Amino acid sequence: MEEPSDLYDIYETGANPPCVNHQQSLEDPENVECLRRKIKYYFMNPCEKYHARGRKPWKLILQIIKIAIITIQLMSFGLSNQMVVTFKEESLMTFKHLFLKDYVDGSMGTYAVYRQADVYDHIDYIIEQYGLLHNITVGNHEYEKNGTVFSPLLMCQEFYENSTVYPENDTFDIDAHVETECLKVYPMQQLSSLPHLDLHFKTMLSVKITFVLKAINLQTVRYRELPDCYDFRIAITFNNQAHSGRIKVDLENDVEINECRDWKVTGASPRNIYLTVLFDCLIIITCITSSTLCTRSVLKGIKLQFVSAPSIFF
Repeated sequence: MEEPSDLYDIYETGANPPCVNHQQSLEDPENVECLRRKIKYYFMNPCEKYHARGRKPWKLILQIIKIAIITIQLMSFGLSNQMVVTFKEESLMTFKHLFLKDYVDGSMGTYAVYRQADVYDHIDYIIEQYGLLHNITVGNHEYEKNGTVFSPLLMCQEFYENSTVYPENDTFDIDAHVETECLKVYPMQQLSSLPHLDLHFKTMLSVKITFVLKAINLQTVRYRELPDCYDFRIAITFNNQAHSGRIKVDLENDVEINECRDWKVTGASPRNIYLTVLFDCLIIITCITSSTLCTRSVLKGIKLQFVSAPSIFF
């Protein structure tokens, strides 16, 4: 077996391997030796190639640079994503404190009502807090608006239609069809002017209150990023499907993130934004160059496979 030092002596620094035309007969010992050395050179690591021909390991350097800049980009993305997650979680906690009466952190698993008066009281409290949102929230929450009209709060009751229950006589008459009654409440509407929704507690399955609030995540401005606009689709459910005398109350929050339609940021230099775009372009160019070099190396290997005769060498 040939020593590596022997192979290094074959190639002068900066010179091409002294191979002749590969289309000539492989029975020629010189052609066989040439192809054997060329195959061995192909499978060298960058350091061995540098010692053999003095070729700088550009592909290795490019891969190191690519790993470094992509790592930086991932860290930046992780920081941005962390701000999004924090904003969503804190907004959910805010809505629980705003719209759930006497809510205490960590008590969501046992939040329930047991009396009819408490159900009406909690529903009135939600509607009242919704109407007074501008005066009570410390955030930049706002009602959703369709054109010039605010989107209403929607309260719906689901219950068994035309059903009667007489536990004292052990009798009941249930129609499995579920009927839904809904009531719309517009922002800043007086509670005294609202139509009353009678709840059919014995046959009621649930009461669901849904509305949409909007907000802007301004904390990204500190990191020279444009803020996103958020749509919070809030659903508060009074779950009575068990009919056990305990109505569980749950608040769910479906978040939709949109790009703000009209924005203006003053007092901040656009330099950082341009640097971010330039950095992204650098990553794209680096990845394309790396992919091109890898493809070129694979094609050279395939070409070498066809011009060589493995059965002679190995």
